Amino acid sequence: MNIPQALCLGVLQGITEFLPVSSSGHLALAQHLFGLQEPQLLFDVAVHVGTLMAVFLVFRSDLLQILKDTLSFFGSQHSSPFRSGGRGSQTGVKMALMIVVGSVPTALIGLSLRDFFERLFTSPATVGIFLWITGLFLILSRWPRINRNHLDAPHVLDALVIGLAQGTAIGPGLSRSGLTITTGLLLGLKPELAFRFSFLLSIPAILGALALETYHLGGNHPGWHILAVGCFSAFLVGWAALRILQSLVGKGKLFYFAPYCFAVGTLAFVLAFW
Repeated sequence: MNIPQALCLGVLQGITEFLPVSSSGHLALAQHLFGLQEPQLLFDVAVHVGTLMAVFLVFRSDLLQILKDTLSFFGSQHSSPFRSGGRGSQTGVKMALMIVVGSVPTALIGLSLRDFFERLFTSPATVGIFLWITGLFLILSRWPRINRNHLDAPHVLDALVIGLAQGTAIGPGLSRSGLTITTGLLLGLKPELAFRFSFLLSIPAILGALALETYHLGGNHPGWHILAVGCFSAFLVGWAALRILQSLVGKGKLFYFAPYCFAVGTLAFVLAFW
């Protein structure tokens, strides 16, 4: 991989990581077009770190609230995050607990099926199938459940189901943001909460993937300058894409991306038999 390819893939990651069109699917197809036959796993992690930095920037107030409320909670001896009273606000504590709950199924799927999904990155036909599944799932976002009373965080069952959706999105062509946000909407979360929880939940998943790939790192990987170019370009473009998605989710326009997923999925099939 050279610097122009790294820049192209970083920009592609920044656009597709947050928009519900599957960054992993696009990266797999782009690597296929560039003739990179082996999956560039460390590079994939590097560009995901770039978009993670964008998440930190956009959700910095939520993260600070979680940190502040958690410290306040542990400083109080008799408070509970599931009832009123106690010392200080507990909104951040409840959100932190639900992030932990949602991360459990994600971690179980990622650890148990990691090798299986890695092999799929070299199969454009599989990417095409998964992109079609993503498109069909996005269409479901047109019919969300009537909003339930989620004031500041999902319930435990909501977090588990959304975490399960995030875990399955490890497959190339399955959009993490598309699956998790749509799942939240179908469970009755308000659009703003479904959006926030989706990306707050992505933080431990991306950090876990980074740690796992670093641990399994072999000798054959792109140079650090290649990783830096991909990471920084993904950060800048990802920040802009995240703001765009926030507006679209609020307007109930997530399903607009379904035709695009169908088109790219079809293109993947063409590439598979080129």
